[in-house]
Amino acid sequence: MKKTEKIYMVSQQADISLEELKQDIFDWLSFLRIVTIPESYTFGDGEMQKFDLRTVTHQIQQLTEEENLWIKVNSSGGEFQLHISKLNLHERTILDGAIFLAYQMMIEDYCDTKMIKNGIYCYIRSLDEYLYNNVECIEKRSFEQADEISKLPKQYNSKKAVIIDCNQLAGYDIYFKGLCLTSCWKMYYSSLYFQRIPKPIFLEVQQVETVTELNNEVIKVTLFNNPFKWDHSVNQKYQRLFRDQMGYDQLAWNNGTGVLRPPYIEYAFTEDMTQTVQYQNDYYQPVEKKNATYFITRSYDNIRHKYVENRTKGILNAQAYFPWIDEKSRKMMNYRILNPERAIDGGLSAYEFYIRQFLEIEVLDEKYDDFVSVLRFYLPKEALKEVPLDALWDKLFDVNISNLKQKELSTRFDLRKSKNHLHVVFLDHSYLETINQTNDIGE
Repeated sequence: MKKTEKIYMVSQQADISLEELKQDIFDWLSFLRIVTIPESYTFGDGEMQKFDLRTVTHQIQQLTEEENLWIKVNSSGGEFQLHISKLNLHERTILDGAIFLAYQMMIEDYCDTKMIKNGIYCYIRSLDEYLYNNVECIEKRSFEQADEISKLPKQYNSKKAVIIDCNQLAGYDIYFKGLCLTSCWKMYYSSLYFQRIPKPIFLEVQQVETVTELNNEVIKVTLFNNPFKWDHSVNQKYQRLFRDQMGYDQLAWNNGTGVLRPPYIEYAFTEDMTQTVQYQNDYYQPVEKKNATYFITRSYDNIRHKYVENRTKGILNAQAYFPWIDEKSRKMMNYRILNPERAIDGGLSAYEFYIRQFLEIEVLDEKYDDFVSVLRFYLPKEALKEVPLDALWDKLFDVNISNLKQKELSTRFDLRKSKNHLHVVFLDHSYLETINQTNDIGE
């Protein structure tokens, strides 16, 4: 991989007044003038022109609350972009590595200060690491050799062109409820995150360099010591483990089928409540769900601000895999909502992954022995017509398959592997309204 050896910084701030907005822009202007010598700039849709402090200052002073524009400043050692959208600021900075190292303490202090004041999120990372994890278009990955690109996961885009499936990469930036979810060298989280992810999960995350709580409930996480050594195997391990522990890929993905990785934590949401369960081993280390012997459950009431936590040792029961249980019909169910149109294999890998996730389980529970365990896949109608059953049978070569039944809007069959059993149903999206029902449509 051809490297730039530069640093990439991103932040989002929310101001409460026009005066505060202007002050934050002037702070940004002071910051960039300390670390570099500005050479050229653009303001809004204007042409790039020679940087003049008096002119830029005057233009900033003329801003209104309804602005939606970019300010861009270039220098020999960096690129600085600020997007102004009403009273929000989105900042993106690229700095030469030598400049970053020379001013690192001041740069971190700058990020600390603005996050404490009115920040939503912020991160600092190697530009090369960001590009590796976030550039989807293969033609734009000029920093890699063909053999490197060939090893990366692929998917289709909306035009059926093959692109990189960045969902599978540990440092992919994805957004959930307006919040950036990623895993990189240094990350800042505001209290807005705690409405979705209980604060103790951030504070207790394992195998990171540091976790620091700043003023105004801002949490700062550093994954490893040197941002430019992001591609060392141990640092990539920490990057992946952080993402798994936080469960970002359980919250959001945009490839239609998910990341196909077993969870280290799971989330459930109601209108007012966030509930989580974290999986650990006997040594209280994070592990995949199926290997867990220690469980941390948390619930947070977002309205009453009530937090409840419980830590227990034990083993998984049937409800951990099939939370919808109908005693009358003696069935228990879980489901996945998928859209495999972007999957190059037509969703085959996803179907096999989820089937094995719910079939190859170890539970000591009478309900599992006596009840029918059901896994539903909700698909678009066109995808339902193209479920690759023959290829799926080949993938499930070690599983007994029986009772295949196909209709226009559903396909169902039974699976058995040793003592384990699973009733699989592929349904049209129109059945989503029955999602909490186990005794319907002939199951």
